[in-house]
Amino acid sequence: MSKISKHISYKEGVYSNTALRRGIDNIPSTEALANMQVIAENIFEPLRTYVGGPIKINSFFRCPDLNKA
Repeated sequence: MSKISKHISYKEGVYSNTALRRGIDNIPSTEALANMQVIAENIFEPLRTYVGGPIKINSFFRCPDLNKA
């Protein structure tokens, strides 16, 4: 999967410096990915339209191991 929504990439949604540094696979479950798509479509895309350009997304998804870290 390359895109979660029109403007939000999968890579952007799961990226984490902490996960990279600690070797944590920050991979969402099927259910979590579906929720990410709903949030991207209903929150992030309208927000992007409202501000008239790109938005910066931080910590969109964190797996349980990453949350513990």
